[in-house]
Formats: sequence, C-alpha cells, structure tokens
Amino acid sequence: MAHKDTNIGLQSFARYEREVLKLAAVGYLDEEIADELSISERTVKEIEVHLMKKCNVQTISSAIDYALRSGLITVYEILEPRFRDRKLEVN
Repeated sequence: MAHKDTNIGLQSFARYEREVLKLAAVGYLDEEIADELSISERTVKEIEVHLMKKCNVQTISSAIDYALRSGLITVYEILEPRFRDRKLEVN
C-alpha cells in the first residue's frame, strides 16, 4: 500500500527507529535487530509498528521505501556496514 504524502522530518524519528529501519533494510530479522541493538524482539516489533504508523504504511518494507525516498535513511547507510569490514583483495 502506498503511503500518503506526509511531512515527516528526520527529527520525527528517534535513534532506535532509524537504526531499526537501517537494519531491516540490510535484511536483518527482528531477532537479529534486537541482538544488535541490545533490546528485546518485542521492542523491535513495537518500533516497527510505530514506524509503519508514522509513515502511514502497512509493511516495514514500505516504511523502508518511504524512509529512503524521503532521505531519512540513505543507501550509503545501508550498504556501508556491508563493505566496512571487507578486506580488499589485491593480487
């Protein structure tokens, strides 16, 4: 379901909300997000529900899409952790 046009700014999202969005966008499962952020899986689910309400969408994927399109999170924020720990192989 598409989101309605809303004017949600970066300040409207708490740190944990942005972190949950980023980790979900990377592909982490709720349990993995909880472990990474040292919070309960139930808290992760509550944050996701809150995010979906804020973005006026029905899925966390749609909330991620909204956040990316709105500049609330960036592709760099999502991809950077994947490459940060990779070692460059030089022949």
